[in-house]
Amino acid sequence: MFKSIFIILLITPLFLSANTQIEEIDPVVVSPGLYKVLFENEYVRVVEYEIPAGQKDNWHTHPAKVSYIVSGGTLKITTEAGESFIVDEETGAASWFEAVGKHYGENVGSTPVRIV
Repeated sequence: MFKSIFIILLITPLFLSANTQIEEIDPVVVSPGLYKVLFENEYVRVVEYEIPAGQKDNWHTHPAKVSYIVSGGTLKITTEAGESFIVDEETGAASWFEAVGKHYGENVGSTPVRIV
């Protein structure tokens, strides 16, 4: 009896985590004036993000990704939890990011920001 209870307790967290995955919100769909698909196939999707100074995008998520800063600037990122933080994007920088939950970005700098 204890073995079956122990197995159920081990399986329960796996079941719960599988059902609490992040709802995906495609930024290309919700902010089409700021995001553009440059290339896409069954293996990869290349997206360009260009946000003018003073603009903000809509709530969205990201899968794990690589990004390259074509034109840097200052973004304010606001999370679903209501937390905000400033990111200084440096031209020429490349980064890897794990999946990102629901958030939106706002260009609080004086120059357009362009990221691929």
